[in-house]
Amino acid sequence: MIAAKTLKLSLKSLKDFAKKRLPDEVLRELDERDECPLEIVHHMCSPDKLGITLLFIPEEFGGMGGGTFDVYCVCEEMARIDLGVATAVLATFLGSDPITVGATPEQKKIWLTRIAEEGLLFAYGATEPEAGSDLGSLRTTADPVTENGRVVGYKINGNKQWISNGGIAGAYTVLANTPGGPSWFIVEQGAKGFTHDKPEDKHGIRLSNTAALAFSDVYVDSDRLVGGVEGQGLNQAQAVFGYTRLMVAAFGLGAGWAALDRAIPYSTKRIQAGAPLSEKQGYTHKLIVPHVVRLEAARAYIEETAERIDAGAEGSLNTEGAIAKYMATEAGNAAAEASIQALGGYGYTHEYMVEKISRDVRITTIYEGTSEIMEMTIS
Repeated sequence: MIAAKTLKLSLKSLKDFAKKRLPDEVLRELDERDECPLEIVHHMCSPDKLGITLLFIPEEFGGMGGGTFDVYCVCEEMARIDLGVATAVLATFLGSDPITVGATPEQKKIWLTRIAEEGLLFAYGATEPEAGSDLGSLRTTADPVTENGRVVGYKINGNKQWISNGGIAGAYTVLANTPGGPSWFIVEQGAKGFTHDKPEDKHGIRLSNTAALAFSDVYVDSDRLVGGVEGQGLNQAQAVFGYTRLMVAAFGLGAGWAALDRAIPYSTKRIQAGAPLSEKQGYTHKLIVPHVVRLEAARAYIEETAERIDAGAEGSLNTEGAIAKYMATEAGNAAAEASIQALGGYGYTHEYMVEKISRDVRITTIYEGTSEIMEMTIS
């Protein structure tokens, strides 16, 4: 955990930066161009500038050592600004998770220090075209390369899809099948035989770079096998689901409030039949109040789960993470949809932003496990 004062300053810096560099008109233009603002993402991640990713990195590797509660607060604030940019920043955190959880001390020192000192962008290469969210069905392979009876490296072959930061990351954690079972590998941008497609033309989060990856005999040295032991990949992935899904829950919360923060002021100014909409129960009790309640109930559960993780709760809290994600992302989607209705015809236009927010927040019920997978996990 970082000091409350430090967290408050970080959130203020983030808000001030967004107000200056990412006003609504800029966000609308980037959305229309389907463009990830790479310079802005690098500015947010660079240690000598905003340094948001320092929050995710332990102090021993040059980071701030933020706790779960700290990261939730930052994720919510980033989602209030723009969910596409927030996704680009969180993708580095997600991509480094297998290293944080399962890497050798030497691997942690190299890669986590590079994120802290260079602002290196990571991507998380797990999802595949056929397997989707079913990590146990992956088809990407990593075949050992031996010399004198000793494994000196691996050749990776296969494809990944829907990879956030897929076309812009400097390094990738890639899940592949080895003789010993699914394992994570670190692959750097520019490796021979490694390519990525052009960005996906998405419904929302168009400020996030999402691209498919292809591996054709991509050679990596054996020291790129995360943890140095084959077959630990699924355990390493499962170990952080409770945590990472909490961050996507914070995205749903932040985006839902971003929409309501536009609908509520509008309701006080829009006069219908001689009175503002904010004084009409048919309006407030359907389009505003239920969504405030659901979002704040989700916040309470997110915070309780974050505090339990920070207190060292036993287990990974996968079920609790799934509940938080399910509650908050479904609530965020409903709040954004209601905000379009609350603004009437204006809500259906690009100018008033709630239409964009609604398109953006939709992904939170899909990535990091769909709502249906959350229901299965909870069940």
